Amino acid sequence: MSRSEIIFQLVCFMLPSIAFFAAAYFFTIKWNDLQRDKMKVQNALAMKQQNSASQPLVNENKKLYFPMQVDAYQRIVLFLERISPNNLVMRLNNPALPARVFQQLLLDNIRNEYEHNLAQQIFVSPDAWHLARNSKDETVKIINMAATKMGPTSMCLDLAKTIFEITAQLNNQPTDRAIMYLKTELNQVVNG
Repeated sequence: MSRSEIIFQLVCFMLPSIAFFAAAYFFTIKWNDLQRDKMKVQNALAMKQQNSASQPLVNENKKLYFPMQVDAYQRIVLFLERISPNNLVMRLNNPALPARVFQQLLLDNIRNEYEHNLAQQIFVSPDAWHLARNSKDETVKIINMAATKMGPTSMCLDLAKTIFEITAQLNNQPTDRAIMYLKTELNQVVNG
């Protein structure tokens, strides 16, 4: 056997093997592309089903969340009304108390009301909660400012009178702006 016959026989044996492997490679690539396209379609259908299935869930969450949100607005407005300096003094007034004891009673009441309503901030905007907290701080300042004008023998009525005088000099109670903001924000939530 000559060298050229050996090369010819080798090519004759290798050519079908090369053709077989080329065909197998080609069909494997095509099969992978087909499977990838099939998975894309399945994923798209699954996403569409998930979105349509999650929409009722979102609506259900809104139905559950909305009453709690409205309740939070109501509770914060009630908190602000209760800590409004004039309302606070009228509600807790006890003429037998010394001014310093009455001051502490007012401050303790504000702190308790605030702590009782802390969780409501979850349901309102950060701006609304910031205004409510500032209203509380302003009310505390008014009470403390009035208390600095008291003598050692001053009584509850003296402190109450001074608090009323300070708030009379203001255009609005410290809580009025926050209450208006909360009402406006709630109307926006309700009306979309």
